[in-house]
Amino acid sequence: MEKEIIPLEELTPEIVVKLSEEDVSNLLNKVISDLPKERRAPYVAIISSFFEFRSISPRNRNLKGDLSIYGFKFFPIPYNNKLIMGIKRKTATRN
Repeated sequence: MEKEIIPLEELTPEIVVKLSEEDVSNLLNKVISDLPKERRAPYVAIISSFFEFRSISPRNRNLKGDLSIYGFKFFPIPYNNKLIMGIKRKTATRN
């Protein structure tokens, strides 16, 4: 069952921390498709507080394999079929 995507107006760090990599992929696709470039930064900043993401060519098997070892999960990018998005939850760091 597909989850409903969170409305962007309701996006907070408390919500993002509970999301899965798949949820983040859907959310990033929504941010990019629904908002002009100059309005994306605040949403991407909230998401990137808890997740790392990279776009790579699916043909670059070595990089995809290396990123997989480090915990990245890969998802298609609907608006760009030449790239895939790797997403990984950031690990908490201790001081």
